Amino acid sequence: MASPPLRVGIISAAWGAKAHLPAWRSLDGVEVTAICTSRPETAAKAAADYNVARAFHDFRAMAADPEIDIVDCGTRPPLRHAMVMAALGAGKHVYNGIPFARDLAHAREMTDAWRKAGTVAVVDAFMQAVPAIVQMKAMIEAGWIGEAFGADIAFEVPLFSAAQTNVPAYVWFADPANGASAGRNLGSHMLHLLMRVFGPVASVTADQSLALREWPLNGEIIRPQVPDRASLLLRHASGLPTRLEANWCKIGGDGFRFSAWGSKGRIEARAPVFPMAHDTRLFGTQDPALGSVRMEEIPVDPEHLTVPGCRAVADRPETGLLALASIFARMRDAINGGGSAAPDFAQALHVQEVVEAAAQASDERRWVDL
Repeated sequence: MASPPLRVGIISAAWGAKAHLPAWRSLDGVEVTAICTSRPETAAKAAADYNVARAFHDFRAMAADPEIDIVDCGTRPPLRHAMVMAALGAGKHVYNGIPFARDLAHAREMTDAWRKAGTVAVVDAFMQAVPAIVQMKAMIEAGWIGEAFGADIAFEVPLFSAAQTNVPAYVWFADPANGASAGRNLGSHMLHLLMRVFGPVASVTADQSLALREWPLNGEIIRPQVPDRASLLLRHASGLPTRLEANWCKIGGDGFRFSAWGSKGRIEARAPVFPMAHDTRLFGTQDPALGSVRMEEIPVDPEHLTVPGCRAVADRPETGLLALASIFARMRDAINGGGSAAPDFAQALHVQEVVEAAAQASDERRWVDL
């Protein structure tokens, strides 16, 4: 006899509804039954707009409701802490955004609550489920680059510029009270990916600074108070060195790229902005000749383009659709007793530790051990 569908309640009519809702709805065995915003009128409108049966304007009521199994928290970090704690306190499974937390204290509190609850808790680091990157990891583990010598990863785009703000919904990035910065936001996504492929980080040094001091928005000026660029050097517990670059004000930036090299070759994933299933491409070379190296495109195997029990299609351009659905599917299966979910709160806590250590390293101009 099939298990009854898992019932999801989404907190947020922005990112949560626009990106998460289609991914949840692509899965067999899952139903989105509730949506929550901060006011009764906006909650009712969101429920009507997205055809969701129930509307909440109090996340505590949603967390306590016995007819909800999974609480999906899609707001900014300081608000999410109370939401996650309420959901875990009620014994719910939780999906939490990135950055994981405003600070290390909140990250530890949520992780401790998860371990106490014994439920499934996952974070929004869906880069690691993009098909090209899944294949890249598998090829590295199979020895395609030989002995790994190093890796670098970068995410450099003009989310904000002196001419215009390209992502008006994300001007909250400007306020340090929100736990934001290029290193914390873009960097957290990339750190999850580095750790997924190469394991935990043992030490870090960094340089972080603010370059663009004004963001124009609808005739007003936003004055950010957080670093808009971050350069991190990392030493993994394995001894492998890696490098990370995050910059959200780089005009003409190359978008996303993740490169790894070793004794036999180099492999690289590239995307024009945030890596998605439909636009992330894989390249590689095993040619050791100086001056003649060409990075050839590597086709993504069909096995990485589908998810069991999921109707999402890889070549559709919806934000993160297949990658999100893949993470959600593993969460669904783990709740139903099949395998483990990732990236979990343990991985998220370690990322937060690296983020905080990088900030300390930049301030003190030294290496910091974790």
